[in-house]
Amino acid sequence: MKYFEYSPSQLEQKANELIEKHDKERLVKAKHIDVYDIVDLIGCTPDWFYITPDLSVLGMTAFHDVLMWSWPSSHYEKGMYPERVKVDKGTVVIDRALQENGNIGRENFTVIHECFHQILHPRCFNNRGADYTKMCTHKSFRNHAERVRNMTAIDIIEYQANYSAAAFLMPRAAVFNTFGEIIGQPVTNKILQASDNEVSNAIKETAKQFEVNYTAMMYRLQTLGLLEKKSQKEEYIV
Repeated sequence: MKYFEYSPSQLEQKANELIEKHDKERLVKAKHIDVYDIVDLIGCTPDWFYITPDLSVLGMTAFHDVLMWSWPSSHYEKGMYPERVKVDKGTVVIDRALQENGNIGRENFTVIHECFHQILHPRCFNNRGADYTKMCTHKSFRNHAERVRNMTAIDIIEYQANYSAAAFLMPRAAVFNTFGEIIGQPVTNKILQASDNEVSNAIKETAKQFEVNYTAMMYRLQTLGLLEKKSQKEEYIV
């Protein structure tokens, strides 16, 4: 498959352009956001199915009209089988169990991740046939705050969707402003350590303000140079 190279600054710009279309104030301050408004803004349609009975797939984006498998429940029971359902081109599908679990951070990140597949990657799959969809498994949401060696094409487009989603949900200036206010000190003159109890609490509160999970905020702060970076070990970002 083909893909397009985007630098981190280009992905930040893509995210900022979308923020400006929706609510410019989010560029500088943390605000509540209904992520499904963004699905509508980019001309797509949200839908919810039990994609898998174990949440191994969190979301899907349809680049063409397709048929996909949908399970009747989020918990597998003996004798339970999936059925084929029609999904129209431009649909962003989120596993229904995400809403039921009440993990707003994971749901928000998944929705915006899928939106950026729609923005950045439709032409990447032109050679995959007329019914192609992009299923995003748990692995798709592993942290790729930085490009690493030997990434496959799929790895790269997942990195791009993750980076853009993080930049959209946690805009650079807004994070600097909010994190600095919460921690009560300038945050541009030294790299802080997440192991510090005060810093850890500040990360939790900042994540709450931006309606993302702790891990997502931690990686965003590392990307912005505010927090000490750990090893390159991959961890889930949602």
